[in-house]
Order: sequence, then C-alpha cells, then structure tokens
Amino acid sequence: MNRNVKGEVKIQPSILARAVKNDPEALKIMFRQFIPEDEEIHLVQYLGLKGIWGIGEYSFACLTNRRVADISLGRFSEVIYQDGYLEFINSSVLYQPSKLALYLFIVTWLVLGFVIALIISYLVLISLDTAFSFITVVLLLTIVIVVVPYLVKFYYGTVKCGIVFWIREGVPIYIFSNRKFIKRANTLCRALTISREKRLKIIQER
Repeated sequence: MNRNVKGEVKIQPSILARAVKNDPEALKIMFRQFIPEDEEIHLVQYLGLKGIWGIGEYSFACLTNRRVADISLGRFSEVIYQDGYLEFINSSVLYQPSKLALYLFIVTWLVLGFVIALIISYLVLISLDTAFSFITVVLLLTIVIVVVPYLVKFYYGTVKCGIVFWIREGVPIYIFSNRKFIKRANTLCRALTISREKRLKIIQER
C-alpha cells in the first residue's frame, strides 16, 4: 500500500490478494497507512465482501492498543477508512440477519424480471419477428442477472450485518461482516473488550 504524490491512497493488487485470504502481514501493511507506528496492532481480520461474484466492497478490521479501525475497499479504487479510540466506545452491537428475507428479495426480483422479459419479448414478436424477440429475451434476462449483485449490496446496505461500535460524541463505526465470518467479528468484539479495559486502566493511572 502506498500514497502517490497527490495524496491518493492506493493498495497494491498483490497486497489485496493476500489480505482477502486473511494474511496478517498484508492486513497490517494496509492499516499502517493510517495507524501510527508507535501503536501496537493486536488483531487484523478480513471480514468479507458486501456483494457477490467479486462485485462489492471488501471489509477489513483492525484492533490496536488505542483504537478499532475499519477499511472498506470498493470499486474504482474507492477507499473508506474509519476508526475510534477505545476509551470513547460506549457499547457495541453484533448483528447477523436472517437469509430468508434476502432470498425472498432476490427470488422476487428474478421472477418479476423473467415475467417482464417474456411480456416485452412477446410484444416485440408481434410487432417484429422471432429473431428480435429472442434477442430481446436474452438481453433482458442478462440485465436481470447482472443487477443481482447490486441488489445484494443494496440489501446489506439497508439490513446491516456485522458490528457497530458506538463512539461517544462521534460517528458510530459500522464494520460489515459476511455471515461465514461472523465468528471473526465476534473474536474482534471480545478482543476489543479486553483492550478497552487495559486502555482505560492506563488512562486512569496517568
């Protein structure tokens, strides 16, 4: 990971490829772009992709002796970093939504898309010919399928899955997690509780 002369944050493809495999060293390289060298990194994790088929936002989490941080990587080099100091965290919520609503949402979209494609192709068949009707069906069904990953992202953008840390007098930190990585998110919550207690003790002793 490096920063160009204009200050743009970039993540090398090789580092990203290792990071999505939950490689600790690659994850540390990513977060060191934002976290000072004097902070001890206790835990780094890859928490999944908001979306499917490789389309969406990658979610990465980091816990140091001072803060909890998150990096979200989207399409077209989008990078979102957020963090919060441990002593300012009031509470946390870990949520894993049911898949049923998502499945119903996607199935409804596919059924409606299929029906609309058939209706439009029938109208084309009446006004033109069979060849154009077939091309229309294929084109519309392709659009319906291509849109599915964006619907999944929209769903998870509305129905949260992951962890929310409430920061006193600040913006809550939401760290997305795939369902299959929810145990990693839970590990992060437990480790944060321990680190927060240590941090508060250090502050009180000063």
